[in-house]
Amino acid sequence: MPIYEYHCEDCKEPFELFVRSVKAQVDAVCPQCGSKHVAKEVSAASALGLNSASSFASSAAACAPSG
Repeated sequence: MPIYEYHCEDCKEPFELFVRSVKAQVDAVCPQCGSKHVAKEVSAASALGLNSASSFASSAAACAPSG
């Protein structure tokens, strides 16, 4: 279940939105003020190329000590 990061263009508050699937229609509404004037942010996970838990697990496994 992806997590998208947004910020409200009206009250300037950042917030996260959980979405059922990547293909789901997202109608983001600010939980603080109820505005629909929101902008999607680039999250740290996307910037690092970590788009799913499985890619995170495989990256973590590569850093784990062996033996």
